[in-house]
Amino acid sequence: PLFAARVVYDLLFFFIVIIIVLNLIFGVIIDTFADLRSEKQRKEEILKTTCFICGLERDKFDNKTVSFEEHITSEHNMWHYLYFLVLVRVKDPTEYTGPESYVAQMIKEKNLDWFPRMRAMSLVSSEGDGEQNEIRLLQEKLDSTVTLVSLLSSQLAELKEQMTEQRKNKQRMGFLGPPQINHQLSTH
Repeated sequence: PLFAARVVYDLLFFFIVIIIVLNLIFGVIIDTFADLRSEKQRKEEILKTTCFICGLERDKFDNKTVSFEEHITSEHNMWHYLYFLVLVRVKDPTEYTGPESYVAQMIKEKNLDWFPRMRAMSLVSSEGDGEQNEIRLLQEKLDSTVTLVSLLSSQLAELKEQMTEQRKNKQRMGFLGPPQINHQLSTH
């Protein structure tokens, strides 16, 4: 009788403690690894779609002169920035150039303002191209307006000349008296 009770007790202990508790522990471990894997995938996705240096996303470079891949390999290559940081740390401060001394001071102050946050030269130049196009369009409108004004001025001068001729003709015929110039406003 004690043997049967001992077997039942051992089996219940085995099922409860070993199988259920170990499954809970393994479930927590597997779930933790799944979370770590998904976090790693999320970080990789961010690195694939966001520039490490400036933080601009891939979609900002759609329909621009420079693709996102060209941007992260040439304009904002993270290794170039790392090499520059190492250069600033290794180089003698008395031999710094202007930009190197500026960056060294910013590093000493733990200030990251020297990084081009949310800016890229290729996007600035393409925005500049848009501004240039706008300026060119405004210049064309200004030129056409100036041409129109000069045309209207010449027509006005022509009309003035014709009016003067008609007035002279009417004076000769005696319809009008002598031309009167009104200087009353200018003398007061």
